[in-house]
Amino acid sequence: MSFPIGAGIDRTTEHFGRGLMLASKGQYRKALKCFDKVLSIVPTHLDALNSRADCLALLGDHAHAIASYDKLLAARPGDLRARGNRAGALKSIGRLAEAVADYSTVLQVAPDYTEALFNRGNAYIDLGRPKDAIRDLRNALSLRPNDTDIHTSLIFALNFDIDATTESLQAERAKWASRLTHSASTTYPNDPTPERRLRVGYVSSHFRHQAATYAFGGVIVHHDPARFEVVCYSDTAAEDDLSSRLRNRADKWRRTIDLSDDRLAQLVREDQIDILVDLVGHMKGNRLRVFALKPAPIQITAWGEPTGTGLQAIDYLFADPVLVPVSERAFLAEQVADLPCFLGFWSPEALPEPGRLPAIERGYVTFGSFNRLAKTSEPVLRLWSAILRAVPGSRLVLKDRLIAQQATAVMGVLAEEGISAERVALLEQVDRAAHFAAYGDIDIALDPFPHGGGMTTLESLWMGVPAVTAPGGTISSRLAAAILTAAGLTDFIATDRQHYVQLAANKASELGALAQLRSTLRHRVANSEFGDAARYARAVEQHYRSMWQEWCRRD
Repeated sequence: MSFPIGAGIDRTTEHFGRGLMLASKGQYRKALKCFDKVLSIVPTHLDALNSRADCLALLGDHAHAIASYDKLLAARPGDLRARGNRAGALKSIGRLAEAVADYSTVLQVAPDYTEALFNRGNAYIDLGRPKDAIRDLRNALSLRPNDTDIHTSLIFALNFDIDATTESLQAERAKWASRLTHSASTTYPNDPTPERRLRVGYVSSHFRHQAATYAFGGVIVHHDPARFEVVCYSDTAAEDDLSSRLRNRADKWRRTIDLSDDRLAQLVREDQIDILVDLVGHMKGNRLRVFALKPAPIQITAWGEPTGTGLQAIDYLFADPVLVPVSERAFLAEQVADLPCFLGFWSPEALPEPGRLPAIERGYVTFGSFNRLAKTSEPVLRLWSAILRAVPGSRLVLKDRLIAQQATAVMGVLAEEGISAERVALLEQVDRAAHFAAYGDIDIALDPFPHGGGMTTLESLWMGVPAVTAPGGTISSRLAAAILTAAGLTDFIATDRQHYVQLAANKASELGALAQLRSTLRHRVANSEFGDAARYARAVEQHYRSMWQEWCRRD
């Protein structure tokens, strides 16, 4: 949103002009007071009402922003900018279906309104409508072919494309990378001593309570301070108690959210980081353009979205042989470095014990998926319906923060497949303790496709709930398969989708085996190389050392 001074200003209104000036400088709270004064004098001043709504949205007060946009649009229904901004506010508070409706209204009038296409595409991703998302994002990119933000959103959306291949996905990443105009550094002042203490920098907008953080948090918390210095570059907008815990374990904590890409890259060089690690990938909030500048001699992408970036400036991708088979590695820009599992498991607090297998007491099997709704597309629901039909009396539990908005659509697909509402429970997002407690009602987890569950699968295993998966031909489709392999549960990996249904039904018939597995699975994971956070940190640091030694030999 912009507040151009002089544009549409009622020159007779001093308060309005001052409000625009303050808003253009980012002083939104002070600007609000000016616009409120205008509206107290002239309640029908629509430009003041519009500017007031924009300030509220920029301050994160989306509910009141929407109320102001509503008043404006009641008087000026054809205001496309206000309609689009209202949609953005709706999207920010998770009212995605309403946001899509507003974006669609805008696009009916202005089909080439790029921001509306871009934002509606991102909303479609969250609503589990990948085809619609990909269509909108491709259209937006055709209008702005050099917009790397639109392109990176398209790259993320393509992970949900049922027809994608590793080759096609990596080709799109390479195309994105080719549009970056930055020139990368090639010389560094870093001391090339192979065994010295190394300085490792982590770049993320997710240093907070968030799924990906539990994958890498243990690497920071359990790092070896005698051998590694940790510097965190935090773009995290709303830091929390987990941010504080990570900050206390880091040697330096940089707040970087207000830094440009060039300035952040310069800061990394000034800090003389030896190994710089991207923790976001192509998800929202990434700083991949900083990595394109190659501010550190060794650069790695890991944990956040481990599907490759397309950047030649990133040297390594942390993965494992199941996630990225040897036959596909030539498609990636990065060299693959294999960990015991591409994800580690770490929890900042103790989690509830798994408990008994619920099917033993209830007399029926409960399947469940706590993956984000974006992964639960219509084809997924239809295949899960086939599983429910194959297991008489079984139930299905789905949990997501957006489930209420999509309840009608979800239940509609299941009803078409002959699954009655009594067999389905839809749970909304709850706090972390209640989230893990909810696994106590699940016997078998069902992994979605073509984008499977990463941390959700690890959480499920930690709670004694095995997951059935059917990996495909992309990295995103093999997340659960990689984790199950690392846990020694390859018998839960189907060969194709038909086998997926059969395998889930077969596992549901083996209650004794499921009960035994439930009682031992946490111990198995906790004592594995990926479930023991300290051991996992050592495995990661062994790679850091090897990578550094290799760089020293080349330097």
